[in-house]
Amino acid sequence: MTGNLSLALRRHAVRRPRAEALVDGDSRWTYAELDRAVDRHAHAIAASGVGEHDLVGILARNHATYVIELLALARLGAVSVPINWRLHARELGYIVEHSGLRALLVDQDFHDKAAEAQQTTGLAVVVSHTAQPPAGWLSLPRLLAQAPGTPVPDAERSFDDLQRVLYTSGTTSRPKGVMHTHGNVQMNHVGQLLELELTPADRAMVSAPLFHVSGLEAPGLAIFYVGGTMVITRGYQGADIVRLAAAERVTTLVLAAQIVHDILRMPDRADFDLSALRLIIFGGVPATVRRAVHDTLPHVRLIDTFGMTEICNGACYMDAEHQLSKIGSQGMPFPHLELRVVGPDGQPVPPGTIGEITVRGPKVSPGYWRDPQATAQAWQDGWFRTGDLASMDSDGYLWFADRRTDMIRSGGENVASAEIERVIAEHPGVAEVAVIGVPDPKWDEVPKAYIVARAGSGLTAQDVIGHCTDHLAKFKVPKYVDIVDDLPRNDSGKVLKRLLRDPQGVRPAGASRV
Repeated sequence: MTGNLSLALRRHAVRRPRAEALVDGDSRWTYAELDRAVDRHAHAIAASGVGEHDLVGILARNHATYVIELLALARLGAVSVPINWRLHARELGYIVEHSGLRALLVDQDFHDKAAEAQQTTGLAVVVSHTAQPPAGWLSLPRLLAQAPGTPVPDAERSFDDLQRVLYTSGTTSRPKGVMHTHGNVQMNHVGQLLELELTPADRAMVSAPLFHVSGLEAPGLAIFYVGGTMVITRGYQGADIVRLAAAERVTTLVLAAQIVHDILRMPDRADFDLSALRLIIFGGVPATVRRAVHDTLPHVRLIDTFGMTEICNGACYMDAEHQLSKIGSQGMPFPHLELRVVGPDGQPVPPGTIGEITVRGPKVSPGYWRDPQATAQAWQDGWFRTGDLASMDSDGYLWFADRRTDMIRSGGENVASAEIERVIAEHPGVAEVAVIGVPDPKWDEVPKAYIVARAGSGLTAQDVIGHCTDHLAKFKVPKYVDIVDDLPRNDSGKVLKRLLRDPQGVRPAGASRV
């Protein structure tokens, strides 16, 4: 069975050639125009030396070219690797090296990062989105100018063939590459269509970064599956979202918690016509905020969700019938997805009992790229063990209880405390370090580091902040740093992070605190 997602575009280019497919500011593409643009980009990318099965990174902000490149890579049978542009050059270099990228497509804003990563890796091909790239790089506009106007055959792909790799912080000190097959992606699109009742009349705003699974898949690329319209936003402030949603008659939105707060604080939000909006998808928003959104937009279906990159976005969506009566729940399992809450023995626990969320189904990733050990740990007996805790009620609705151990959720990003700890431990003045997430009114959580300094080092909190700024993305840099005498440990020497979350759990070493 073929599974290439580019075939959906080809189908609608024939059936609905004049229907609007993609909007990016003042630029608009019908399905016929978008299909031709994808062919041109496929020719251009192939001319750079990319072939079937090659992994190709994209380091860019949200724009139409990004979307077209994703579709062009699928058409070629290459594997896309969307990369978080907020990462430090060193983090980017790790992903380039670990994934084995054949090529990197990059915005001008990130030339410096890409150049630094190229110097430390074996990256052979860099294609800039500008007409005047640095020496040794290729120019996408020039490649497009030379591309023929002929169709590119859609590569034959089975449901099991690799479609993309998304790097996520996971729970370890290094990012892990989550593999998505063509089957994973298409089954997510079918599920989105069923859950959201998508039709060709829908206009879905991509209001999350395209390097993130929620930008790609909620509903993201699924809008092309049904023949609707994708609207790109380049701004992530609440006011930007509202203005564009009103102007473009957007019907579906995905909102991070901080954007929801921005919108609720808008003094003039009533001046914008959002009558076309019919659903908003979000996660991690308190019940009081959900009620405030409902009071502001009573005609809109509010969809709480539990999802992960490993599940190709959502595992559960809240239905319209129960969005208020079961407020606080994440809803019922996604179509074609089995979800169980299990105890330590791996067996399902009774309704209302907290256990670990496990899932299986055709939209669940087959594992981590080039990491068989991590794959074997997380996928057991055909089930993916999320590491997250929840309960299910007697109706089959999921009630999330706690995040996986040591994971920090900041501004919609998963941040591994072990990754921050690894970087801080490299500072010569640090003897011991432990990082936790602490509540933040804007970002949900932010990192906080507890440091035991080496004797005589004179280490300060500002020293730690500066070191992290030099080696980590900004959103991973601890907002708070405490220099302490020691870290609480159990009898085996493991740091007891539950005590770090208790204000009485550590002894400060003085005034060196940010």
